[in-house]
Amino acid sequence: MKHKKQRIYTISIKGIIASLLVGCLISCTNTEIHVPHSPYPMSEDSFSLDTIARGFTIPYGIAIVEDNEYFITDRIGKMFHLKNGQQIEITGMPAIVTFGTPEIPAVMHGGLMDISIHPSYSTNGWIYISYLASDGFAKVSRFKIQDQTATAFETIFTTRAQNYAGNGMRIVWEDDTHFFLNVGSSNFSTKANPFLNAQDLQDDSGKIHRIMDDGSIPEDNPIFKGLTTPTTIWSYGHRDVQGLYFDPTTQTLFGAEHGPKGGDEFNIIEKGKNYGWPLFTHGINYDGALVSTISEEEAATFTVFPEHYWTVPTEDGGRAIGPSCLLKVDGSTISDWNDYFVFGSLAYRRLMKYDRKTDETFGLSIEGRIRTLKQLPSGDLIALIERNDLKKSNGMIIRIKK
Repeated sequence: MKHKKQRIYTISIKGIIASLLVGCLISCTNTEIHVPHSPYPMSEDSFSLDTIARGFTIPYGIAIVEDNEYFITDRIGKMFHLKNGQQIEITGMPAIVTFGTPEIPAVMHGGLMDISIHPSYSTNGWIYISYLASDGFAKVSRFKIQDQTATAFETIFTTRAQNYAGNGMRIVWEDDTHFFLNVGSSNFSTKANPFLNAQDLQDDSGKIHRIMDDGSIPEDNPIFKGLTTPTTIWSYGHRDVQGLYFDPTTQTLFGAEHGPKGGDEFNIIEKGKNYGWPLFTHGINYDGALVSTISEEEAATFTVFPEHYWTVPTEDGGRAIGPSCLLKVDGSTISDWNDYFVFGSLAYRRLMKYDRKTDETFGLSIEGRIRTLKQLPSGDLIALIERNDLKKSNGMIIRIKK
């Protein structure tokens, strides 16, 4: 019965998202995206900004080859090679699911998402991308580039069910042969009508996966109760982890996770653990309905609570900050950021930083819907900022330095 309910939801969510988007586009007379005030104290840090590329819609992922060479994905289905200021589009990208109109291309869920190069890219040339394919399945593929075209294309991971509600799909490498991948499950679950995809180990959404570089399953992945062999699943009970960061020094995987309305989470991701969604959350549904189906005391007996969670207090029960990415800064030219976690807030359209030692969050003066942050070998940072006007492809790539 549970699987039947999930199939009904998976089919209907595509129509729900499309309807919401079309309604928004029709009703919005002003397409500029305004920046609200920071809900946290502003930190007046010292840095400078250089815009190094323009003309993107939703620049989502960036793979850094060296200090002045990158591969960039645009969520509407395009990929670019940017080297020494010269930008070239790479052809041969897979067909993806997008929701929008020709006049105002937009993606609320899915699309072409993260991009990453193999740790041994200099010798093997493999590039990895994550995306929601045109058949509705979330996938990871790898390829090489020849004459500005994707070649040797092979899909190495496909979810077992369609996943129109998935979003983040970040790729981070643990070592030379293993990478982590998150697949979201940002559905409209409530206490009265729960959708338990994230708790179902036969469903790949709402999970973080650990995969070999060729797509095979690592032998030391967890074996969950009721199974006799490992799967790609590393942890489960996630809603939508859009920020994923692996610290090679401490061998720790961190996740920044979207709650529904409030309850955004900062998690330490551990092997085989259940992170509770949607059985327990610190957030509520968008219409104010309760989400948690069990008490905090019950959840404490078998799920992992976030190390920190964000809910901005409001009169209607709180607001989410919408963390879009996650990076721990170390050895940066911006000394005010070293040892902090920095992330983009989609809801408040600015960069923020989080001090894990003091549990404090600060707003920063870099504005826009920042999708991705990466640190360059030089110590400077790169930020991908999506357009600020729905009718224009004026997203940009900026370099942040001292």
